Amino acid sequence: MPGSNQSDVIRISRDVSDEEKTAVGRRKIKVHNSFLKLGVNTTMSSVPNVALLGSGGGLRAMIALQGVLGELQKEDLLGAVMYLCGVSGSTWCMSFIYEHEEWLGKLPTLEAKMCDNLVNQSWDPSKSLDALVEPSKEKTYSLTDFWGSVILYAMLHELDYGHLSKERMVSFNGAVPYPIYAAVDSNKLDDTSKTHPGIWFEFTPHDAGFFHSGAFVDMRLLGSTFENGVLRILKNEKDISYLRGLWGSSFADRKEDVKEIEDYIKHLGEQASASSCHCIYCQAASHAIKLLIHAMEGTTHEHQDENITNIMELLKDQVGSNTYNFLSLLKDKHNTLDKPGRVAQFLTLADMFTQEFADRTSPFTHHEETKRSIWDTLRILSKTVYCLFKWKWGTISNYTYKYSSLNDKNLTGKEELRLADAGIAMNSAYPLVLRPEREVKLILSFDFSSGNPFETVKEAVLYCKENHLPFPDIDVSELDKSKDSPYDCYVFQGHDSPTVMHFPLFNTVNCKDKVAEWREQYSTLKVSYKEQEVKNLLEAAKANVRNNKGRILQAMKSMQAP
Repeated sequence: MPGSNQSDVIRISRDVSDEEKTAVGRRKIKVHNSFLKLGVNTTMSSVPNVALLGSGGGLRAMIALQGVLGELQKEDLLGAVMYLCGVSGSTWCMSFIYEHEEWLGKLPTLEAKMCDNLVNQSWDPSKSLDALVEPSKEKTYSLTDFWGSVILYAMLHELDYGHLSKERMVSFNGAVPYPIYAAVDSNKLDDTSKTHPGIWFEFTPHDAGFFHSGAFVDMRLLGSTFENGVLRILKNEKDISYLRGLWGSSFADRKEDVKEIEDYIKHLGEQASASSCHCIYCQAASHAIKLLIHAMEGTTHEHQDENITNIMELLKDQVGSNTYNFLSLLKDKHNTLDKPGRVAQFLTLADMFTQEFADRTSPFTHHEETKRSIWDTLRILSKTVYCLFKWKWGTISNYTYKYSSLNDKNLTGKEELRLADAGIAMNSAYPLVLRPEREVKLILSFDFSSGNPFETVKEAVLYCKENHLPFPDIDVSELDKSKDSPYDCYVFQGHDSPTVMHFPLFNTVNCKDKVAEWREQYSTLKVSYKEQEVKNLLEAAKANVRNNKGRILQAMKSMQAP
């Protein structure tokens, strides 16, 4: 764990960290050797940096990036990549493979494991609740916690309690590309345009932060409480499941999908409302969970009166308690309330009931296998419902709070950050690899987006124009003409700008005349795949690399120093 000196944990600089420079320096030796094997004659001092971008796109992006990486390695091209940078679904793939040291040589095995996880494994609701016991005790608890430990677990069939800082060892010797994960600050996005660099928040194994403000924190301490640069409360490092929920939380921008989250809450409540303890308070808590679930339904429910009566009967010796009195009032009026009003009343009941009676139960009331009590379950579900109706996502303690050394009052004035899926702003993390400090000369942009495959390129053009960054001059109107029938590779070059190679996942080469059908079959909202669907998607992604090996190699050769 870092020392107590603030210089050890908070870094005020627009430069990349010294640790990243060291890792990239070691990676440069491997990249140089790879270039020589490919016939790209360059010196160590002039090795060009190649960045691979994986866009967002849910499970489609996760699977497709796995296929891209596997084929690049097979074609001896992955060794030339310095940076691997992902958004949303691509970060799920990255965090999966970076668990393994020397993963470049293990990609076929990892591909098979990913396929098995998605097709043959399952979701255990009880484990989801167990994972939320500690996070739900924090005031920063949000739908991001729920999203990562419940919905993404239900999709990926994996809970990952590992930590991003562990990837330091994986990237230490330069054997693999240096990883960069992207998010945006929703607070800032509400106040400014999507092209403002200040909205971007990056994660590396070493630190996390805003590159535009030049404010970073040691990755192990993101989520701990700071004030004026001083660590006040040390918290556990955020685990990968939480980070996957944060990186891939595009639902935070889609309130129309609230029903899907409600359905998961109801499912958990129905599965976990029974208590192993038979004391009157735990049995009452069980009925309180059922009430909370029923309250989320849009119409009155016949079992609400029954559950209220059951709780009152269990608490008949507590007639003077606040909870009993509140129940008496609620019984007479709950059927007259609309859904928000009903939910608000039952959230009040859950909080009041817990405060009055949770500490009266036996210390041996936890689930025998999980150590989770019915009170933990009630807290998790009630706090999640509260976050749902407040639409609270991505809240995390702000390490720059009241930090006098940072001249950004819009940032330092807030106790909490609100981080979300970078795809809300731009579905490929061009801003992170276009940082001048990273000196990227070639960008391999693999676009797994739904719909227009050129949207990320158009947004990158606008971003660079407004921020005076070098980027190829691209006629975006010409691109739009082929958005429904794109080729498999586009090369954009410009004077004193990085070369951009853009690869739409579904194109007229690997999909022939059925691009629209492929897009429909692999929609972003598709949450489960059959084995053959996974294999077909992997092959489509691999074909984009295989069919363009020569063009990628030519682009690498064109970067040679004169």
